[in-house]
Amino acid sequence: MMRVARRAKVSKRRHVEPRSRREAQGEVQRRIKEGIARLVEEAIEEALAGDVTELLGRAKGERRDLGDRTRVDACCNRCSTRYRSAFSRGGFYPRTLLTFDAWSEIWVPPVRCSCGGMVDFEFVHLVPYGRLWFDVEERARELAGLCISLRDGVEILAWGSGQTLSIGTMNRLVNRAGNLAKAFHAGPLERIPAVVMLDGVWLKLLEPTGEKYTDKKGRVRERLKMRKFPLLVAYGVDPKSGERWLIDWEKGREEDSESWRTLLMRLQARGLSAKGGLSLFVHDGSAGLGKALELVYFGEGVEHQRCIFHKLQNVKRDVVGEEGMRQKERRERRAEVVADAAKVYRGKDERQIRQRMAQFRDQWREREPKAVATMERDFDQTLVYLKALAAAGRRGEQWRVECLRTTSPLERVQRHFRHKARQVTIFHADKGVDAAIQLVIAHRHLADNSSQPWEQLLEEALLTA
Repeated sequence: MMRVARRAKVSKRRHVEPRSRREAQGEVQRRIKEGIARLVEEAIEEALAGDVTELLGRAKGERRDLGDRTRVDACCNRCSTRYRSAFSRGGFYPRTLLTFDAWSEIWVPPVRCSCGGMVDFEFVHLVPYGRLWFDVEERARELAGLCISLRDGVEILAWGSGQTLSIGTMNRLVNRAGNLAKAFHAGPLERIPAVVMLDGVWLKLLEPTGEKYTDKKGRVRERLKMRKFPLLVAYGVDPKSGERWLIDWEKGREEDSESWRTLLMRLQARGLSAKGGLSLFVHDGSAGLGKALELVYFGEGVEHQRCIFHKLQNVKRDVVGEEGMRQKERRERRAEVVADAAKVYRGKDERQIRQRMAQFRDQWREREPKAVATMERDFDQTLVYLKALAAAGRRGEQWRVECLRTTSPLERVQRHFRHKARQVTIFHADKGVDAAIQLVIAHRHLADNSSQPWEQLLEEALLTA
């Protein structure tokens, strides 16, 4: 038997050290950045040259027509003439510009007058005295909408260009979103929801006290005081489709009737009424809101539903337990009582719900009288949704029960505001509050169901405002 020789061993491919690979990749990345910077400079300089060409009405090197009597939107700062026949290109001067991708030194083409003066005109592609390209401003607001702190946002903006903005500049760019608040509160509502959920979330704000003090460096400062305030939110719901959107909000002094009344009256003035299609308010049963709803009239047939979730939470709070119970046993008792209370609202109709309520009362009256009393208090207000459901059925409409009984959808919206509040910790001005709220609304698409990028919608709204 003939023996076959073993195949020669093939050596493995040479291993590349991670450090060497990273250095090689870094060199390529450096060349990419340099290429981007050159491209940015060339594109912007070409655009500025185009602005000058459009102003003068002639290409570079083309002779001017001295008989041209066309007046342009520019003025000589010496002779005040506006005739473009007197204007010509005047060389270049350097100016720095910061974009998200690169920090560049561009050459700006000025315009001179035949009298020797400089011509004042505004470039289309360049903000007067501005050193920031528009993408930096938009990205700053985008980072704030993503709940990135100002300090972290400054670092992120410096990744591409290597240039760091100040915290004050970053804050100024973000606060421009506050201009949307006035527009958000104004004008008639685009659509009137059949159901409106009302609730508030507490935020913190520093307010001036009117006092002055001198700090350790000898500077005179204004003394500030922290104040908690409620953000009152109105959330519209279409019970037929389940669609939801935020229709308005208000910064209250307290969660009192006057603050709620301000929001409700503005909603009324913007078209929210029974005539427009409103049928039901859903709220947590706070005393201030209840009084405000009595003071503002939205039309005949508008009902007020007490949130069942908040009712069950109050029952859970008032479960006392028995003397000698351990913590685990009290926790189990609390869960048992709340589970039985929740079963009450699983009845098919009002008669069955009231029967279950009687069973709950008989079962827990002796052992948990406080919890039973809480369940009985305003119990009829938690069944108002049945009336609204029956009225919709008579009109031939099929409404979703989950859109009528609780403010849970609005509670999920409030989480986004709480998330932003935790990131900020405490607001230093009303304008900062306005900007933060509008950024959250835009980021989470709370006021619309558009599929467009939220940052694009935000910037378009700012331009409109």
